[in-house]
This record gives sequence, C-alpha cells and structure tokens, in this order.
Amino acid sequence: MDSPEFASPLHTDSDSYTDIRREIDTSTWDRNHTMLLVTMMSSFFVWGMLLVIAPLITGWPFIPPSYFTVLLVSSPAGLLSGNLLMGYLSDRYGRKRIFIITLLLGIIGISGILVSVTPLEMVASIFLAEMGFGGDETVSLAFMAEQFPIRYRGKALIAASNSANIGVAAISAVFLFMPVSVPYQKAIFAVMIVLALAVALITRAKLPESFRWSYVSRSTARKLAWKFSRYDYLKFLVLTSFAITIVLTFALAGYVIGPYEFPALTSLIVFAYGAAEAATGIVLLLFINMIGRRKLSVIAYAGGFLSMALFIPYSFYSRSVTLLALLLVLNAVFGEMGWAVRELLQPELFTTAYRGKGISSVRGIAYALYIITLLAISGFSLTDYILYAVAVWAIGMFASVAWYLRGRETLDSSLV
Repeated sequence: MDSPEFASPLHTDSDSYTDIRREIDTSTWDRNHTMLLVTMMSSFFVWGMLLVIAPLITGWPFIPPSYFTVLLVSSPAGLLSGNLLMGYLSDRYGRKRIFIITLLLGIIGISGILVSVTPLEMVASIFLAEMGFGGDETVSLAFMAEQFPIRYRGKALIAASNSANIGVAAISAVFLFMPVSVPYQKAIFAVMIVLALAVALITRAKLPESFRWSYVSRSTARKLAWKFSRYDYLKFLVLTSFAITIVLTFALAGYVIGPYEFPALTSLIVFAYGAAEAATGIVLLLFINMIGRRKLSVIAYAGGFLSMALFIPYSFYSRSVTLLALLLVLNAVFGEMGWAVRELLQPELFTTAYRGKGISSVRGIAYALYIITLLAISGFSLTDYILYAVAVWAIGMFASVAWYLRGRETLDSSLV
C-alpha cells in the first residue's frame, strides 16, 4: 500500500475515516515525514532560543532593571496570544495555512529583536516573535501527531520538542562563552536564526495538509469527528495540571530565577538547565516506545516533586552555586520528562476536530497563570519561591497518579 503522503487525491468521499487513519498509522517512513520532522526541529530550535532571550538580555546595557519584569512577561504574553489564536485558526482553516502564518509572524518579531535599541522596542519584538513561534508549537504538535505513523509518532514529537532545549542551550552558550558585546551577540543570534528559518521555510512550502484535518473539515466528516469529541473533564484537568506544573516551575526555575536571585549567573543557570533538558530528551528517544504514557507521567511528576523538595533544605542551609547547579540539573531531568509526556498527551488525547483548540486551551491557562506568577514573584525570597514550586509540583504529581489509575493509554493508539 502506498504511503498516503503521495496519494492524489488521497481518498474518494466513500472512503471511511477509519481507513484513512489506518493508512496513516501503518504507513512507512518517506521523504514527507523527513521534511515534516526537519521543519519542526528547526522551528522548535528557534522557539527555544526565543524562550530564554528575555532573561539573557537583561545584562544588555540598554535594558534597565526597572524593565526586567515587563521584559520577562513579554515572552509568555506573546506565547499565550499566539497559542489561543493559532490553535483556534488551525482547527478552522487547516494546519498548513496557519503553519506558514506563524512562521512569518515570528520572523517579523525576530527582525525587531535584532534591530531594537530601546527597552520598549525589545519588549514589543519579543512579544511578536513569541506570538508567532508560541502559536507555531500548538499547530506543530497537532500537525505531527496527525501525520506520523504510530510507531514513529512518539519519537518524532520528542525529537522536535527537544530541539527547543537544544536552542536554549545553544543561545545561552553564546551569552556565557562569547564576549559581552551586544552587536556581537546579536550577530551570532542572527546567524543561528537565519540558518534555522531557511530550513523551516524551504521544507514547509513542500508539505501537504494534514490528512486527518482535511477529512474532518469536510461538512459530512465534521459530524463524524464531533462524535469522537465528548468533553472529558478528567482528561482536561489532568492535562491542565501537567501544563501548570511544567510552566510555573520548569520555566521559572531555569529561565527566571537567575535575573532575580543570581543576576551574574543567569547565562550559566540557563545553559546548565537547557543542556540537562536536551540530554534527557535524547535519552528519552531510546525508551519512549517502551514506557506507557501513564507510567512515564508518574515517574516524571513524582520525580519532579521530590527533586524540587530537595531545594527546601538548600534554601535554609546553603547558598552554594555548585549545589544549586546540581539541584537544577536534577530537576531539569524530571522537568524534561514532564514536558515530554505533556507534549505527547496533548495531541494524542484531543480529537482532530478540536485538537488545536484543546491544546491551546490547556497551554493558555498555564501561561496566563505564569504571567500572574511572574508579576507576583518579584517580591519573593528564594525560600518563598521554592516552597511555591514544591506545592505546584505536588499538583502535577497528584494529577499523574489520577491519570495512571483512571486514564487511557495512548502509546499505540490511533488518533481520531
């Protein structure tokens, strides 16, 4: 049987959605899968750099401390806007169309970052860039889950999302090891961005539309699709709890704690965290098809809770930077597992008819709370933040246990 990527037209109206899903789920790897993975990895790499550009540039001379909070908020604010908007639009108008729009919007924002010379220009540029690439992640997760065969789906999702960690480590290494020169750092950032975006643009132009979305978007198929999409409160609450846990602790610990508590070590903290995440993501590729999603969620969130709890005695009895780095790396390992299982479950649990809206809703709640938290923690002591983070990790741990006991395993399941 030919891979559905090369069929033209893919199917006649008499073909059932079950047959379409079976063809996609059992298809062999072809060049369209390669292009899809390459474009996702390149765009996630760019997004990873954008995730941490705000805390990293707090050391630039034209960014005064009075702008730190506004600058740090601009990133999740743009991400939140892009998530909600692009998730809705991708369900309505298709994955590929919105896929191109997110990239173009991100390019506009990145161009602004490269030419900005005032704090307000930088805030606006980061917002636009994150709106594009933050929204791009939502569409990317839906697109990949819908197009990859079952045996490759988990690895493809992990490989793409882990490229963001590599982007984090790469750009933080520039700020850590290169001379502290704004023009020089901007130039290196520009080269990395241009190369990644060139790959993304070339490959995206050749991709077909999601076949699952194409089917359910037709008037007769939409009725069928909605038959699969009953609102599952447990599913939504668990996914939201996972998102809240990761976003409110994972991002804050790795990307925000530096400017507030250890400003001279911000680049080192971000680099260590990003490198640990990337290494964990690579290891996960070897085992992701051997561990059920439910079991992985318990390992990730229970481990994250316990590793964060180790920060409590640290906050009372030590201020060792070396020990802090070791604790951050340990937490990053479980944080990456939590991030990974969240990236897997979000597209796997929502149905095609509302996959974009479902993913964006879950992520939107988390990033809205993240923004509120960023505004609140400026007055927190390190101990206050650690106690807060432990409590948030507890939410994820309880949600993972609930999902292990009552949830549906999606490791080898077909998406509807």
